[in-house]
Amino acid sequence: MMMGTLLWNLWTAVFGFLFVFSISTQVTNFDTAIYRGTIAFLSFFVLSYVFRAFWSFVTAPADNEGTHESAQTASSSDMDVEETSKMVRELLNEDS
Repeated sequence: MMMGTLLWNLWTAVFGFLFVFSISTQVTNFDTAIYRGTIAFLSFFVLSYVFRAFWSFVTAPADNEGTHESAQTASSSDMDVEETSKMVRELLNEDS
């Protein structure tokens, strides 16, 4: 599930429009500024959507299928510990 809502995309797009529009009005005429602002609106909307999808992918919880295997590995490592400690005791008894 993606983090946030489409409202984040809308706010980011409005910010992009206003930012580009305000800079563009100082350099070009009004029609060109509106055109550039609209392109910025669409670009920021899509970029924020891609960013939200990527962020959701990165922060997604771990897969539950691997927990069974890790539990099985933990039980086998417990057995290995017991066997190892038994062998160490035997070696210590040999030296005495």
